[in-house]
Amino acid sequence: MQTILVTGAYGKVGREVVAQLVARRDRVVAVDRRDGRVAGVQMRAVDLGDRAAVEQAVSACDGVIHLGAYPSPEGRAGEDTLINNVLTTYVVVDAATRHKVPVVLASSGSIYGTAWSPEVTFQEEVPVTEATPVRYVDPYALSKDVAERIGAMAARQGIGVLALRFHWVVTADEIAEQVEQADPAEGVRNLWGYVELGDAARACLLAIDHLLATPEPHFDTLLITAADTLRTEDTEKLIKQYSPSTRITTPIAGTASAFDCSRAADLIGWRPVYAWR
Repeated sequence: MQTILVTGAYGKVGREVVAQLVARRDRVVAVDRRDGRVAGVQMRAVDLGDRAAVEQAVSACDGVIHLGAYPSPEGRAGEDTLINNVLTTYVVVDAATRHKVPVVLASSGSIYGTAWSPEVTFQEEVPVTEATPVRYVDPYALSKDVAERIGAMAARQGIGVLALRFHWVVTADEIAEQVEQADPAEGVRNLWGYVELGDAARACLLAIDHLLATPEPHFDTLLITAADTLRTEDTEKLIKQYSPSTRITTPIAGTASAFDCSRAADLIGWRPVYAWR
């Protein structure tokens, strides 16, 4: 039985990750800024900027799933988003590096720059992959890019790190609401993509399992998105109508996602299982 540290355990993804770990009988050390219980686990109130407190939590664990960050820039000054997300990631990953503990990082599909740009911007080509260039001009995407660079540095120092580029993480109820109400023009920033909450959490578990089973130092990024879109129209039709400058380099069948998650399937065995249709 392994012991996994989950930061940001009271957040949307954190709660589901803790529940899935508990369900498979892993030991969980759950930390957040507040006290409370998640899936029967007592959370520790830990400020992720407190090196000593983080060091103590990491030292008791076999692996870390780091979710403790702002999930979006909404309602926050850019410098607050950047400082919080970068500082907490550095402190957690630095402690993990010293204790030779592998880390799963919550990155974001927002890193490509379209989601939070001040003006509507478009992907140059699809399908989007991990190799797609990042061309952001917003602090949230910058914070995720720096977090990934922290992970890459940690791998050079001797641990395994996987950064999961989650798309918009939503519950089944939120998906139903979007399908009923969303204007297709509003979804073009994210190419009408999403990932269901349970699927996102399962990717975290598969990622930490991969790292624990593959002890040699390495770093990688993985896209984590649903296999389809939130629209009933064909994806290529939507792209041609709402993002005509975007080149379609590989055919996208029907309502399939414009994001290619095949690397996650190959490396950690993750495939989305949720379907709203």
